[in-house]
Amino acid sequence: MKKKILSLGFTGLITLFVGCSGDDAPSPAAPPIAEASSSSIAPVVLSSSSEQPVPPGLSSSSVKRDTVIKIITVPSDSQIDYPYKADKEVFCWTDDCEKTIQPPSSSSKATATSSSNGGGITIDAPENKPPVVNGMTLTDTRDNNAYQLIQIGSKLWMAQDLNYAGATSECYNEQESNCATNGRLYTFNSAQKACPSGWRLPTRDEAQEALSNESMPWSYSGRCKDGDCNFMGDMGFHWTSGTPESGDKKFDENGGTSGALIIVEKSPEYVKDKEGEDRLFFQVDQKAKRFSIRCVQE
Repeated sequence: MKKKILSLGFTGLITLFVGCSGDDAPSPAAPPIAEASSSSIAPVVLSSSSEQPVPPGLSSSSVKRDTVIKIITVPSDSQIDYPYKADKEVFCWTDDCEKTIQPPSSSSKATATSSSNGGGITIDAPENKPPVVNGMTLTDTRDNNAYQLIQIGSKLWMAQDLNYAGATSECYNEQESNCATNGRLYTFNSAQKACPSGWRLPTRDEAQEALSNESMPWSYSGRCKDGDCNFMGDMGFHWTSGTPESGDKKFDENGGTSGALIIVEKSPEYVKDKEGEDRLFFQVDQKAKRFSIRCVQE
């Protein structure tokens, strides 16, 4: 009799164990995910709800709840609020699974788009596409503004002031109509990053060639400092990448080599009655002021 009771008790325990293992209730620590082969693991973004959806093309019976594989590709500079974050560009919940996916290029900015691959995320938006040069016209692909070009020495120059709405730039007197006709005004630090890809601020030697070339069409777009704008129509000021030298105007007044080198252009009408006044020259000025930009092809 004792043997029968023990046998029945053991059989009951086995039955109870098998019944529990068949329970398909998901573990709170492991949200369900579509099973993927090791040769092709598609990125999947999980829903934030407690009931996880089954990706398109898969039946509920094919969803495993005891294996969790999740891959999300996120560029390090992304501003998108993904459900999961990490310090590296590719991360997942299983060891070494990042080796199966190619991380996005570091030159890309994140843009989330719909994917036909079961709710994945595609990231592909170049941060700074090169401009299109057609003859003597440049089209800035960042905003589709077009500029006339001019050849000065061995370099192509913009023959118009840049009108790219980058950080720390403004329109003269905060009027958009002035930006449309005369471009924007930039601080020195903002000017370093404002030119399109493959273009930059001119060096001292390149700027000197432009000052010596009578065919360069200068624009007298004025300047701004601390909200005060002046000289529109009379004078123009353009940043360069050159190093200030002691012979430049206002070298001592504006900080010497701690200042920045600019080109100053005075209109012929402005200097007509000012005998002996220079019309085109280098000057040292303060980096916080807002001046114009002429970009040069690298």
